[in-house]
Amino acid sequence: MRVWNSVADEGSGFLFSLSDSLRIVENANPGLLNSLSQGQLIISSDYSGQHKDATHEAYTFLLTTDEDLRNWLPALADFRQSNLPDGRRISFKNSNEKLRRAALPKFLTLVGKLRCNLVTILVDREVGSFSGIDRARMAAALPDCFPPTATDGTVEKMLRLASFVALILAGLRQETQPSFWISDHDEALDSFAKREHFSKLATYLTFGLTKWLSAADHVFGTTEMEDAPFWAEDLAAVPDIVAGAYCKMAHFLPSVLGRENWVAGVSSDSVLDWRARLVGNWLALGSVGMKHVLLRLERMEDGSVASSAQAFMSH
Repeated sequence: MRVWNSVADEGSGFLFSLSDSLRIVENANPGLLNSLSQGQLIISSDYSGQHKDATHEAYTFLLTTDEDLRNWLPALADFRQSNLPDGRRISFKNSNEKLRRAALPKFLTLVGKLRCNLVTILVDREVGSFSGIDRARMAAALPDCFPPTATDGTVEKMLRLASFVALILAGLRQETQPSFWISDHDEALDSFAKREHFSKLATYLTFGLTKWLSAADHVFGTTEMEDAPFWAEDLAAVPDIVAGAYCKMAHFLPSVLGRENWVAGVSSDSVLDWRARLVGNWLALGSVGMKHVLLRLERMEDGSVASSAQAFMSH
């Protein structure tokens, strides 16, 4: 059964090419994604590679349903009690600390039992602006979407994030299905005013991709909101870990091989970072409930930008 709802508008640029790449790899790999069409859609996200030395940025989204999350939370509580009873947070950056390092493999095993989809979009830093126009023109075209003091970098970050949120919603949500998206603390969402601006931008872009006229509510939030759910930080830790790992693995994974469908072998031995190697092996070996896919945007030698979608399989 096909799960991904392909973007139909070829004029949507990178979003169309990413969506079409996922369509191709899903057709070649039936069962690539879980259907999450029943109940409220729960989305958590995090990002990596925003520092200037990074060659790629990674945007990872975890998607599940309210029922699947409720069924998983008792196992999360048991994990916390047994491994991190002091409440310390798991993340890619701090996993070298002794207690967290010991807990990370167990946490990944636990996440594998959650019925969910993990979608990561890996973007070459050479891709350039998503809009192709400067901040002033963008702000003038969408004055209710960008704070008046927003810098060029903030505008581009908001546009990328909102574009990917719109792509995820168009691809994996139903029009009448309510959804709740919670992000780790992020400059695009760290105040009520910014969330209002961002939500309008994401709404416009989602409508552009879907043409939904009666869309159910989609609620935005961050892990630092006073009323954030108790599970928010642990759920957001998953995309944090996966995005961080993909940034470390970017040069070891294939991108575009010139054919619509291809298979390439990659040895985990070439990945020097132990955290990335652990996550890569976990993704390749598969899990009971979790499904995942990697999307890539890469600038080619001729200056063009190519997209691809990849499913991991162990061998």
